[in-house]
Amino acid sequence: MYFMENTSENTVTNTGFTFKKAERLRSKKQIDKLFSEGKSSLFYPLKVVFTETDFQESYPAQVAFTVSKKLYKKAVKRNLIKRRMREAYRLNKHLLAYNENTSKKAVFFIYIGKEILDFATIEKAMKRSLTGLAKKSIPNP
Repeated sequence: MYFMENTSENTVTNTGFTFKKAERLRSKKQIDKLFSEGKSSLFYPLKVVFTETDFQESYPAQVAFTVSKKLYKKAVKRNLIKRRMREAYRLNKHLLAYNENTSKKAVFFIYIGKEILDFATIEKAMKRSLTGLAKKSIPNP
């Protein structure tokens, strides 16, 4: 296991390039609220459903990923796409740029593409969606 030194040339956000359990959206209550009150944006091949929320963790967002069972019958294909989405999020979550004035979000990434796209395309869409989410943040009074 390698540990990154905290030097000026390789400083990452306080969470680093990890995707811990606390960053995952698991609460059924929050997920129901997200789909009933949330807003959505489309960044093909990702549909992003998000809402402002409050949780105890120090992360800027709690996220979840899904792929339609109707479009991709085999679990192997669904899992491949979800792995690519999670990895793209893990590498680019610093684009959310959390600070004191930004409210926390609950975010659900839904893969809507009809074909399995490569990682570079999914990562490009993830970057656009994360920068879009950062711009849509409403400062707290």
